[in-house]
Amino acid sequence: TNEHPRSLSPVETRDQRFIDRCRSEYPLHRFERSAPVMRRLRAVKSEIEIGLIKTACKITEDTFRRLLAFIKPAVWEFEIEAEIFREFLRRRSRGPAFDPIIASGDNSCVLHYIRNDKKLKSRDSVLIDFGAEYAGYAADVTRTVPANGRFSKRKKEVYLSVLAVQRAAVEMLRPGISLLEYQDQVGQVMEEELVRLKLLRLKDIKSQDRDRPLYKKYFMHGASHHLGLDVHDVADKYGKLEKGMVLTCEPGIYIPEEGFGVRLENDILVTEDKPVDLTASIPIEPDEIETLMNGS
Repeated sequence: TNEHPRSLSPVETRDQRFIDRCRSEYPLHRFERSAPVMRRLRAVKSEIEIGLIKTACKITEDTFRRLLAFIKPAVWEFEIEAEIFREFLRRRSRGPAFDPIIASGDNSCVLHYIRNDKKLKSRDSVLIDFGAEYAGYAADVTRTVPANGRFSKRKKEVYLSVLAVQRAAVEMLRPGISLLEYQDQVGQVMEEELVRLKLLRLKDIKSQDRDRPLYKKYFMHGASHHLGLDVHDVADKYGKLEKGMVLTCEPGIYIPEEGFGVRLENDILVTEDKPVDLTASIPIEPDEIETLMNGS
């Protein structure tokens, strides 16, 4: 059975009809669901699987570096998407592991924006969420860059806050923590940054409903998800992280009233010791991004 949390099957599937027929024709047999077994097997990656994910990440890095030289005002979002397809295929990827998100301006506040049909304006930020598929395994990377090659003061301030949250969050991805505990801890770091950005007030945080934290106004999605054969790979969200698991780390701050959002996403391998960033070589420092975009 397909027990992925994102799977919706309002109509009875062929698999379910087969299951029902087996139960009817062989009532003395004991049937077990394979999904819980597969969930455990898929969550912890072998060395071969990790190697394939690393290759997907490297293809994604090479593509991003090409994009930095390509992005400029008046380019269309779909042209950036076309460059992604070109480079992925040229580098022996089967293509994107999921529909790329190329979101400029206000669209960068839309979490799953895939229309990719707007022309970049000079003052726009461009949020690019994409990843190559290689031998069935996915990479998942997000970067936010300035269309004109230079971050404004405010956008750089928000960018650095997201980067600070991400770096703190990566250090939390260690064996023994659950994703629920992890999300709560990342939220506390995010609160500090949102106060610093003057988006939240400390006194309001102290009196907030802990079941409805105020930071979710600006950071409304999960900080991480499992990665593997699927970009949102199956796993037990209530279980503890283990050595060999690969997860994304993707905090973001979205400010619709200011017309932009920033998300940064890297792919992290959980080890017995310090987490290993499989995408550490993909440019993320704002100064490096500006340098690469301006050819200097």
